Amino acid sequence: MTDQVHTVGEWLDTRSDGARLGPKAERVRHVVATQPSFASYATAAEVAERAEVNGATVVRFAQSLGFAGWPQFQAEFRSVYVVRRYDVDAGAPTTGHAGVLATAFARDAENLQSCLHSFDFTAGAAVVEAIHAAPRTLVVATGTHALPAQGLAMMAASRGYDITLEDRGGAHLANALARLTNDDCVVAFSFWQHYKQTVAALRFAKQVGATTCAVTDTRHSPAADHADHVLVIPAEGISNFRSMTVATSLAYGLAAALIAIEPQRSRSAIAHVDTLWQDMDFFVPD
Repeated sequence: MTDQVHTVGEWLDTRSDGARLGPKAERVRHVVATQPSFASYATAAEVAERAEVNGATVVRFAQSLGFAGWPQFQAEFRSVYVVRRYDVDAGAPTTGHAGVLATAFARDAENLQSCLHSFDFTAGAAVVEAIHAAPRTLVVATGTHALPAQGLAMMAASRGYDITLEDRGGAHLANALARLTNDDCVVAFSFWQHYKQTVAALRFAKQVGATTCAVTDTRHSPAADHADHVLVIPAEGISNFRSMTVATSLAYGLAAALIAIEPQRSRSAIAHVDTLWQDMDFFVPD
């Protein structure tokens, strides 16, 4: 993290262009420089709380660096921070195989802990209600972003929800989108770097009147621009990987919340599916 902080600090110094910051603004700068993962997705109020200042100080700090406000500062700051994380030398563990594994676990634990305090649970409940209310839900994702998306679609479908995953893109995605109506719901998983087709799917779904939900890593992402409901979660990994651990945890949480709405329906659905699985001889005998 030392190399990362040094790089972020240099960027902050360049942006400030020698401007002197007051004591309160310096506390904001310290939080941003030493906790770049947190600052790259936290709200101004959350940064203010951690810096022990008020929200107006955070806004003025961003303005002193030449930005209109915190969202504009954060958008550029995040791009600098994330790109540096993807440089091979940025934060790469150097303590052998065990160290790499320990670093991966520690990073995910930090992400989960941060999410516990920063997650918008009201927005999460809105996504659950949107899926429950829709006659059909389409989950869209590409690449590794499809890992948590597949979990959500698979678990909810096995519990009686008409929910499908489209992670193949191209004509498959176009055909799935063509069937959307304004009663349906679309949930997209999209993190830096954002796939064009995932963002395009959200944009099209919004145009036809479907309820759109984005699971992403910043409120200022291209996916969030086309979503009625936005769930922001950290996805910082180690080395040159994004981590889908928090996204997977969220997928389990959303599925569990959906099941809790109508537990009897869910029990009936899983019993039916379980009979089918047994008939198809899916599992190795105990």
